[in-house]
Amino acid sequence: MYRVTILVAGETALLREALTELLQAQPDMRVLGQVAGERELLLRAADLNPHVILLEPWKAMGRTLHSLRRTAPESAVLTLPYPSAGADPRALRATGPLVHLPRSAGWNALLTEVRRLAPAAVRDAVTRPVPALSQRETEVLRGVATAMTNQQIGRALGITTGTVKRHLHAAFRKLNAVSRLDAVAQALAAGMLTMPLAGFPSSEMTVTEEAGQDAQWRSRIPLC
Repeated sequence: MYRVTILVAGETALLREALTELLQAQPDMRVLGQVAGERELLLRAADLNPHVILLEPWKAMGRTLHSLRRTAPESAVLTLPYPSAGADPRALRATGPLVHLPRSAGWNALLTEVRRLAPAAVRDAVTRPVPALSQRETEVLRGVATAMTNQQIGRALGITTGTVKRHLHAAFRKLNAVSRLDAVAQALAAGMLTMPLAGFPSSEMTVTEEAGQDAQWRSRIPLC
């Protein structure tokens, strides 16, 4: 599954973390990182080349935006609403292509703008249906989701470890996943795996218990 990549930048840690958590909850979005200052923003933007840079207004915004046009010319910039006493966004229009989110905008408007700013090829890929997993690929991913190794999955399904790897790699390609954990997350988001699974939190758990077991589950899944 293709996703819109985002770099979140701003001086307010609480805002950065809240935005990151909310954006990461979208199945078609992926936050590449958070930055707190101009120098770090320019370095990370040049290195990561995100589709969208979500930027909290700060001092010297004009200089920052001018520099971004040089270091990350392919990244779209979406600025969060300016405080009433902050800089006038109209004064920054000449610095390069950017979109200013008005103060009246809510969460849905933010998501709409992020998706709209993604390159057309990415938007098309995001809306394109994910190829269906075969029965065996689904069985292998179910084993991965329950923190089994390739050897354990092979023994459970009566197939070789090499065959497990082939099915897993095929699932990776279909889901555009970069790791075992990412493949499970993408399959869950696409409805190809359903909850609960053995080793996953059950609906009867409290929020605290569920969070604890979720962290344990994530730590148990082999990375390769």
